[in-house]
Amino acid sequence: MVLGDITNTYRIRSDGLSQKAKRAVGEIEPRTPRATLTPKTPEAKRCFARLPESEKAAWSEARAEQQQRIEALLEQLRPWRHQAKELRRRGDATQQRMEAKCQEKRAQSQEAELRIFELREGEASLTAELHQLLDQLRPEDDLHRRLGTGLAAKESALAEDTLTVQELLDAKVVMQQRNRCKQEFHGRLQELRGTERQQQQERQQVLEDNVPRARQLHNSYLNLKGNIRVFCRFRPRLRHEAEEAKVAFHDEQRISLQSEMLKSVTGLSEHCNSYDFHFDQVFGPQACQAEIFEELSLLVQSALDGYKVAIFAYGQTGGGKTYTMDGDQGNRSGDRTSGAGVIPRSVDLIFQEVAELRSKGWDFELTCTLLEVYNESVFDLLAPRDAKERSAHGTDGRQAVEQFTFRRVQEASQVHRLLAKAARERHTASTACNDRSSRSHALFQLALQGSQANGSARCSGLLSFVDLAGSERVVASQVQGERLREAQYINRSLSALGDVIEALKRKPGGHVPYRNSRLTMLLKDSLGGDAKALMFVNVSMCLGQLPETLSSLRFASKVHACEVGLPSRRFAA
Repeated sequence: MVLGDITNTYRIRSDGLSQKAKRAVGEIEPRTPRATLTPKTPEAKRCFARLPESEKAAWSEARAEQQQRIEALLEQLRPWRHQAKELRRRGDATQQRMEAKCQEKRAQSQEAELRIFELREGEASLTAELHQLLDQLRPEDDLHRRLGTGLAAKESALAEDTLTVQELLDAKVVMQQRNRCKQEFHGRLQELRGTERQQQQERQQVLEDNVPRARQLHNSYLNLKGNIRVFCRFRPRLRHEAEEAKVAFHDEQRISLQSEMLKSVTGLSEHCNSYDFHFDQVFGPQACQAEIFEELSLLVQSALDGYKVAIFAYGQTGGGKTYTMDGDQGNRSGDRTSGAGVIPRSVDLIFQEVAELRSKGWDFELTCTLLEVYNESVFDLLAPRDAKERSAHGTDGRQAVEQFTFRRVQEASQVHRLLAKAARERHTASTACNDRSSRSHALFQLALQGSQANGSARCSGLLSFVDLAGSERVVASQVQGERLREAQYINRSLSALGDVIEALKRKPGGHVPYRNSRLTMLLKDSLGGDAKALMFVNVSMCLGQLPETLSSLRFASKVHACEVGLPSRRFAA
C-alpha cells in the first residue's frame, strides 16, 4: 500500500509537469508572419483607421518589435522544449516501470494479506484450542493447588503432632515420676489421716465433754454481770448519703465520735466535740452477719438450758435494725446465706441443738408467737384477720400461749415461713429518711418445753426477739397525715421505754412505769425480770445523722448501766 501511494504521487507530479510544459510551449509557439500588422477586431480596426498615418506607422513598428522579441524567446525555448520532451519520455518510461513495480508489489501485497489472513485464522484456531486446553487443565490446576495446600497443612500438622508426641512422652515421664511421688505421698497421707482422725475423735470427745462446762461458765459470767448486755453496730454509709462521721474504734468495746467543726462564741476559732462510749461489743461497718451471730450464739443456746433470753434491736430509723434481726428480706435460709440475720440463724441453731438433744434422750416441744405493736395497739400476726388486735400484759411464755395465737413447729423451715408471712404483714412505709421504714414494733417469741424420756429432768426456756421501730425527727422524715401519726406513736413508745430505763437505773426494785405503753408492757419481763437481755443499738456512719446517732448511743449507755437482777433458770431435776 505504501508503494502504491508513492507511485500514484509520482504519476500525478509527472502529469502536472507535462501539462505545464505543454501549456508553456503552446503559448509561445511561432505564428505565421503577416505582411501587414493590423488589428483583428472590427472595433480595433475602426479605431486604427481613424488614426493618422504617423501613429499607424509607430504602432506597426512597435508591433514588429514585439514580434521579434517573441521569436527570440521562442528560439531560447527550443532547448527547453527538447529537454521537456526528453523528460516526458523518461517520465513515461519511469511511470511504466513504476506501474510494473506497483503491479508486482500489489500482487505481493495481496499474497501477503492472504497469508496474513490464513495466519490469523490459524492463530484464532490455535487460540480457541489453547483456551479449550486451559479449560481442561483448570480443574487439574485447582486439584494441584488444593493438593499442595493440603500437603503443606499435613506437613505442618505432622510437625505439630510430632512435637505433641514428644511433649506427651516428656509429660509421661514426668507423670510417672509424679505418680511415684504421689504414691509415696499418699502412703504418708494415709498415715497422717489416721493419726489426724484419731486426734479429731479425741478433740471431738474433749469438746463434747467441755460444751456443757463452757455453757455453764457462760451462764455464770452472765449471772455475775447482772445487767443488760449492749452490742453496738455501725451501718455502712450508703451511696446517696453525705460524708461519713469521724468514728474511732479503739478496741472491741470502746469508740469515740467527733462532731463537725463548730465556731466558738466569738466566732474567731473553731473546735469539734468528742464523745466516748463503752459497750460490751462494738461492730464496725465491715462486720458481717456471721461474725455478729457468733458473739451471741451461746446466749441463744441458754434458752435450751431453761433461761428466758431476750434480744432486741434499738436505734434511729434507717440504722439497720431490721437487717440485723431478719437479714435479707428475700431469703430466710439461716446459715445457708451470708445475709441471714440474727433471728433465722438463731432458729436454725435452736433446731440443730434440739435434734442433738433428742438423740441423747430429750424431747422438746417448740411453739412460736408473732406480735406487732402499731399505734399503741397489739396485733397478733398469727391470728385470723378479723381477730388480730389483742390486749397484752407481758411476755412470759405461759401468758403468750394463753393470750395470743401460738403455733407448734417441728422444723426450722416452718418458722422461716411464719417469719416471712409476718414480715409481709408488718406495717412499713417510705419516708425521707428510709425507703422502707418500719412503722411498728415486732416481737417474735419461741417457747421451748423440754423433758427427758425417763422424766428425770424438765426445762422451760423462752427466746424473745424484739425489732423496735426507729426513732425519727419529723423535720427530717418529712412525714404528714397518717405517717405523722405513726411517728408520734413510735416516739411516744420509745420515750416510755426511756422512762423505764431511767427508773431501773435510778432505783432498782422501785416503781417502774411499764404501763405507760403497750411496748413496755410486752418488754416487762425482758427488761426487769429474770431474763438474759441483750440489746443491739444500730446507728449510722453518716455525718448528717450524727444527732440521731449520739441520741441512740446515749440511750444504749443508759441501758448498759441498768441493774436488772440475776437471771433465774427454770430447770427441774
